[in-house]
Amino acid sequence: MRINAICEERQKKSKFLPSYARIIKIMINLAGIMDKMNKEQLFEFHLRNNWFKVSRYYNQAASKYKMTFSWGFILLNVEKGGTPSTSLGPRMGMEPTSLSRTLKSMEDKGLIYREPDKVDKRKSLVFLTEEGIEKRKIAKQVVLDFNQKLYERLPKAKVAAFFEVSYKIDELLNELLGDKKDNQK
Repeated sequence: MRINAICEERQKKSKFLPSYARIIKIMINLAGIMDKMNKEQLFEFHLRNNWFKVSRYYNQAASKYKMTFSWGFILLNVEKGGTPSTSLGPRMGMEPTSLSRTLKSMEDKGLIYREPDKVDKRKSLVFLTEEGIEKRKIAKQVVLDFNQKLYERLPKAKVAAFFEVSYKIDELLNELLGDKKDNQK
């Protein structure tokens, strides 16, 4: 709406609209976002919509094994030598209270156990139990199967384009968030 008003104002003042303004106006008109932005034209709509469906799929698959999507994700992120519980939240995008509650329920179910860090006693390391290791194998297979189905359905060029766009989105988000650590990857 604003660019349209600016272009109209400039056109009133001059017989010829500057080429850059004309190009911007054409691009906006072509995108169909002049006055009404359709939700299907928003990147975040597709990201959120697909992530919601992926998590629903993973939750359905996990429920067959008396697990949840969050449990599976945690099981896949716990390293053999133990993982600091504080590093799991940022990896998974979970708030500390949700993570704490999830870890407690996993501990109650015998999937993980926690021990103080030998170097820094203030830290708690998360380890997998034998049952946790077995459930991790299941979670890994579910993820691999899902990805295999995608690779089978998509041409290699589309897969490459998807990852290229994903990296660009990640790069932009790191810039916008001022996340220097992720920018250095």
